[in-house]
Amino acid sequence: MRFFKRGPADSATGDFWTWWSGGRDRVAQAIASGGFDDRLIGEITKAVGSIHPAMAWELEPGTTAQHAFCISPEGNAELRQVALRWLASAPPADPTWEYHASKQARLALMGLEIGTWRFDLEEMRAIASWDASRRRVDVRLWHPLFAEAPENVRLQASFIFLDALLGEDDVERWVGRIDPLEAQTGGRTPAELKAEIERRKADPAGDETWVLGERTERDGSVAVVFADAGLKRIDHAFADHHVTIAVVFGADRMPTPAETAVMNEQEDDFRRRLGTLAIYAGRVTERGRRTMHFAAEDPDAMRPAIDGWALDLPDHLSEGLPQLRLKIDFERDMDWSFQRDLGVR
Repeated sequence: MRFFKRGPADSATGDFWTWWSGGRDRVAQAIASGGFDDRLIGEITKAVGSIHPAMAWELEPGTTAQHAFCISPEGNAELRQVALRWLASAPPADPTWEYHASKQARLALMGLEIGTWRFDLEEMRAIASWDASRRRVDVRLWHPLFAEAPENVRLQASFIFLDALLGEDDVERWVGRIDPLEAQTGGRTPAELKAEIERRKADPAGDETWVLGERTERDGSVAVVFADAGLKRIDHAFADHHVTIAVVFGADRMPTPAETAVMNEQEDDFRRRLGTLAIYAGRVTERGRRTMHFAAEDPDAMRPAIDGWALDLPDHLSEGLPQLRLKIDFERDMDWSFQRDLGVR
């Protein structure tokens, strides 16, 4: 049995786990008896609303326990942090209940109703293409009803199908582009699609995730971008600050090969000093400067490494150039929009 409802924006706040200590047995009894009513659903929704007013929830069969209580950020990075903190404060799983901070894969695909449309999800077929640089599978989906269903229904059915097949987190982590197809096609069955994604998950990431490209600036000049296309927001839930460190070398031109080698050495040295305090996302080299991009949970924790590195930098990148300068900026970037500027989203 599976229930789902989004918490309304005006839900009262409160302590979910305090409510849960008194409500868990009633919820389990309602599942066993089929006695769910609007009152109990409303009570659960109010309790989930105390976690965050926009949080969604589900009840479903557990994997080790009898039942699972799942809350869902539904792709919202800020809500994911809230959900993970909720999970960290959860009581230990027991034979009756386990807890999850996202929607889990279903044990079996069930029928899906969207308005007047009735989908047998086992009839879904998929063409899957692996993108090694992004480490994601692009999926084109077809269902016998897609030829007649409107676009919004096809899209909704596709996303619900993938969530049910893989679980919410694996869809975000491993699925790239999703295209519903109207024309009939063959392809993988749901079980075969899931097996293909499991196989790709097991492949170790290599250097192929680092991509090199060019970007044309507003003034017509060309910048060289080197970025990690396989870096995924979901794997760093609390790294919600974008930090840039620009090395300004003072010439209105791109660096020479010799200057580039010096900058590469300086960058490697800084990354060693930084360690695990931030995630390196890439760099942009343009006329007069190179800018490194990082995602960090706590930018202030980076300051000692930055200060120590700055003291050891040479005065000039090469003879005849002005003194090197550093320009450091950071901003809250919950959705990692900076990846679009690096060309990897």
